[in-house]
Amino acid sequence: MHYKLIVTLTLALTFSGVGWSQDKPEAPKFKPFPAKESSVKESGATPVEKVRPTDTNTAQASFLDSLTDSSVPPNKSLRAHPPTSGREPMLLLGPKNRPMIDVVVHTYKLDYYDCQGIVAPWYREVLVAELNYFSEITKIPMVDGVLCLVSVANENHLTPGRISINFFSSNKDMTTCTTGKFCLTYRSVSLILKGSRVFRQYFLSDIGKNVLSQNCVTDKGKWYKNSTCYTVEE
Repeated sequence: MHYKLIVTLTLALTFSGVGWSQDKPEAPKFKPFPAKESSVKESGATPVEKVRPTDTNTAQASFLDSLTDSSVPPNKSLRAHPPTSGREPMLLLGPKNRPMIDVVVHTYKLDYYDCQGIVAPWYREVLVAELNYFSEITKIPMVDGVLCLVSVANENHLTPGRISINFFSSNKDMTTCTTGKFCLTYRSVSLILKGSRVFRQYFLSDIGKNVLSQNCVTDKGKWYKNSTCYTVEE
């Protein structure tokens, strides 16, 4: 697969205590559907440098609403019905898109923070529901979303500044994965900025089962199977 040049996920935030807003509960619920192999670029996207947190208020639709029993086998994960918006911003970040709480784990390439106080509860529901769907179809154990860490890539990473939300099934799993030791099952959602839109890049792997899964979901809930959000253009 040919990949485009990976760009750094950044927002031009110059003041403290702001996040990516999702403050319109009354926004229309989209009826998303799996994307076709080819897509058309949308014109007029707002440049990143002009984006303010109060401007990014489009509901983050979940692609799960488009799935029916006729299109997929029965799944436990489909019982979840996450909200598409909430009063809180998706993420609460400070200057330079950095969390305003202490680092809990520091590695050569990543800094990890507790999701509590950073990821809005409603947005965590969206991520867990979609992640569990991908987990179930690839036969990887699902998670309840309790054990959650936000990682921010530092200057030693290939994409400095990239923000990901990582979920774990046990404390042991969380410790081994974040400290760079043996990580049997990995579940991560990277947030990829496309103009003023935030796409969700899901990455799952299970060494024991030889599973590697990548899926991209747009802010409108359109699902691109076996793809990365860096290569999705719409």
